[in-house]
Amino acid sequence: MIKHSDLSKLAYHELKKRILKGNLAKGQKLVQEKIAAELGISRMPLHKALQMLESEFLIESIPRKGYFVKEHNLKDKIDAFECREVLEGLAARKLAKNVDHEKIADKLASFFKPYLNNSDINNESYRKADQDFHNTICELSNNTVLQKMDALANYLQMTFTYGLLRTPEETLPEHMEIIEAIREGNGEKAELLMRKHATITIDKLEKELKA
Repeated sequence: MIKHSDLSKLAYHELKKRILKGNLAKGQKLVQEKIAAELGISRMPLHKALQMLESEFLIESIPRKGYFVKEHNLKDKIDAFECREVLEGLAARKLAKNVDHEKIADKLASFFKPYLNNSDINNESYRKADQDFHNTICELSNNTVLQKMDALANYLQMTFTYGLLRTPEETLPEHMEIIEAIREGNGEKAELLMRKHATITIDKLEKELKA
């Protein structure tokens, strides 16, 4: 049971966590009475939490039916990756120009160390490493506006709820190239490689959309 003065904010964080982890399935109806009872709160703070989640594109309100976990279509996925292309490109450039760029590269490389020269990669384990890699790039960019944009729109987290869209065999070499550009302190190269990393996925999704 939640016990806090700002119940709506705590309910928001709890529901957001469940959505991003997949504990609440895409398209699932959010039964407010049940959720309020589970969290030990009244309908008013829960309603405010739901409005916050709706503003972040995580749930949607359907008139006369209620709130549902949002099912993102291919166009939504493409939009999210287009944001990643630009903003993560910026973040990679900033990291390469950081005075500690070599240490940053070491940290980023550590996520993928278990998968190098490994012919039997577990997709779920790799997906977690992939997510940690991209989250860390944004976190270490030291750009508060970029971080705020992700917090508001969840463009980064949204892309990981879809699972792996390309195989580790495809993306691992791309990740390592980005890391080496950061290690070299080459901001322009790091940005170019990061943007290319996103556009390859965008091209794949656009082909699916046309099909």
